[in-house]
Amino acid sequence: MTTFSLSDHLGPLTPAFEWLVVVIELFAIAILLLGLAQFARAFASGEITRRGAHERGHRLNLGRLTLGRHILSGLEVLIVADLIRTMLHLTLDNIALLGGLVAIRSLISFFLERELSHLRQEGGGC
Repeated sequence: MTTFSLSDHLGPLTPAFEWLVVVIELFAIAILLLGLAQFARAFASGEITRRGAHERGHRLNLGRLTLGRHILSGLEVLIVADLIRTMLHLTLDNIALLGGLVAIRSLISFFLERELSHLRQEGGGC
């Protein structure tokens, strides 16, 4: 059984696209780390200032919303990298792996979006 791979047709451009995939993955990691840093700042701000429980909870929920948005964005960017990688090296194994990754990330995204929606409602549309 023959499979179609872009790498067969791109020739010397294939390494450039493989590097592009790495850059996209690093960008996704940067998105996740930025979200983590912003969450840490919101968490610390609520804890260090020793405000009332309501204010701390509000700051924590804002931090969770921010972190959740970054996680969702990072997952979407990682899917782009996986799609490019799969197109470059199209095999049944890579297609199955991509399908599994997309399914897992979609489930994570679905439940995370539900939680974020709940937090928005709880926080009055933050």
